[in-house]
Amino acid sequence: MACPKCADVVEQPDLPHVVRQCEGCGRELRIHERGAHGIGFNVRKGDKVVIPGDWLKLSLNPLKSTGQFSRYGLQWFAQQIHLEDLPKKKEEVGAEIDRLEARCDSIIKASKIIEGLDITNEDHAEEIIAKLKANQDTPEWWAFLMGTFISFLREAMETGNVQQAVWAMGCVERCRSMLLFKEHLEEVVWMGQSAKRVVDILRTWDANKLNDDEGFWQITLRENVYAISQVFAVPLVFIKDSAYVGGMNIDRQDSKLVDYLFSQESSREAVLVEIKTPATKLLGPKYRGTYRPSTELAGAVMQALDYRRSLSKNLSGVLEGTDYTLQAFAPKCVVIIGNGSVELDSEAKREAFEMFRANSRDVEIVTYDELFRKLEVLASLFSLTRSKK
Repeated sequence: MACPKCADVVEQPDLPHVVRQCEGCGRELRIHERGAHGIGFNVRKGDKVVIPGDWLKLSLNPLKSTGQFSRYGLQWFAQQIHLEDLPKKKEEVGAEIDRLEARCDSIIKASKIIEGLDITNEDHAEEIIAKLKANQDTPEWWAFLMGTFISFLREAMETGNVQQAVWAMGCVERCRSMLLFKEHLEEVVWMGQSAKRVVDILRTWDANKLNDDEGFWQITLRENVYAISQVFAVPLVFIKDSAYVGGMNIDRQDSKLVDYLFSQESSREAVLVEIKTPATKLLGPKYRGTYRPSTELAGAVMQALDYRRSLSKNLSGVLEGTDYTLQAFAPKCVVIIGNGSVELDSEAKREAFEMFRANSRDVEIVTYDELFRKLEVLASLFSLTRSKK
């Protein structure tokens, strides 16, 4: 029974906790007391630390794991799932087959695919097989195939058919490999494939730093719109490339198409992105001790401002007949242009460019090397590297 000293203590046995005796009544309490700044939990002298068995979850998928593996830990866990209960003697093969069969049955029994059906009822067999066959991208399908080949293996062992036994055991192991893939590896491999896109676009940048084909960059960035979003501090929603922002006259001419149209995720405020190429000049000739912006840079800034004005003026017409939700109170404009790491090769050039950029309050100017440097930082967070030739 609680005493005044422990009456208000809330026990949390489902979290990592300590078993601590109450100073008043001696009752054992299971306490999860957060550490400084809410990090970890406090352990006092004499406490017994307890990590609940169902709290610690290990998975190769980091989103399903409550911990984080070291490189050696990954190898250890991979050995656990691939070599789990590997028979050490040939006499143990029968027990291993029983275990594998029981595992197949448990996976299929727990499946929602065959909910309401009984795998031990022969009258349900045909319907169960049909349902599993219609879901061949699931662990249950591979568990079913594994169980099927186990039955062939048992028959071969009973009749002494060595060739069939070897074939069936090989099929069992291959189906087991696919089952392990579906259970432990598929999502991780997909994450890796998705992350590889960052490496691929960095390789594209390595090979095309001098590419002055604007169409190439429009297609490349359209296929990797997440790259453009790295410029901004807020989440964006991609709406359209070559987006109409107004300007069409009575003859349906002079329509204005911005390279990319986004909206801010929270406010739905429009974001207009105009691109040139990394080969586009940032600065023009020297002028009275400094450098003036290039004609291309000044023109791109004015073009972006013109598109912004046109969108604000024609927003209702632009959105007519679409499902887009977009605001245009003060649309943000971005121009992606040039390669500062190559062109800005002196202090005077860097100062002139930064002076112009800092005073372009309504248009943010980003160079291609800055954009891809942001992607390099993103890649480094996930230990993604690419070879450079």
